[in-house]
Amino acid sequence: MAELRTRAQVKSSVRWALPLAIAGLLVTGAAWAKDKHEAPVAPVAAQPAQPEPTPATLPVREPTGALGTALAACDKDAESSEPLTLPGARGEVKLDRCYRGRDHLVCGFNALLKEAKSLIESYGKIVEARYPEVTNVEGVCAIKPDNLAADLQNAVDFIARFKALKAEYDARTTCATKIGQSLRDVTLPDMAQAPGILKSMIESIESDAKGVSVVQAKVVEIADKIDSAQKAMVTIRKIHRTMCLKDQHALSQADDRASR
Repeated sequence: MAELRTRAQVKSSVRWALPLAIAGLLVTGAAWAKDKHEAPVAPVAAQPAQPEPTPATLPVREPTGALGTALAACDKDAESSEPLTLPGARGEVKLDRCYRGRDHLVCGFNALLKEAKSLIESYGKIVEARYPEVTNVEGVCAIKPDNLAADLQNAVDFIARFKALKAEYDARTTCATKIGQSLRDVTLPDMAQAPGILKSMIESIESDAKGVSVVQAKVVEIADKIDSAQKAMVTIRKIHRTMCLKDQHALSQADDRASR
């Protein structure tokens, strides 16, 4: 009896185990089929290389005026210059294309220096007239309309030349700064006195830029004063038309002769 009962239990276990095993195979097979037909994972794209910094560019100009002509001559003399490189710890150090050699840089700075001095000498009289400091109607009417008109036109001319000078100055000083920074990455392994040479190279570029920066600062100061003078002149012209007599100047001259 015990033996019959044991056989019955074995048959019952087999009867339940078989469907479970089949079900397990079906589940495993379905999962395998899903993995087989599933699209492969796309490889991770490589990170793009860091873009190179934007090079400093000199203004594109037509050679107009004394400054434009001088700078065009500097550029023409350096047209055939090849990209400049110097040895560095991680390979060649490429200098910005705005720099075509120190001779070209100094040529441009000398042209700026000459233009800056010309502006100071040619338009300083507008500042000396002290238009913003006129105190009364008599002072306004004592100003000759022709002189006022001439100074107003000169102020307009100054502003145009000053803007051109400032644009060229900013571009060339930016270029000099970039070159000075690049020189700090240069190494001269074949030179026994490399640190001293590199120091003198950097100081030379800085000295070239400093020479014109002093005069440029004076021009900026005059530009501010001429801007104030121009605004005052516009107001004075309106007052002149409103308050001054047509024979004001003739009367003033007659009074001057009588007082003598």
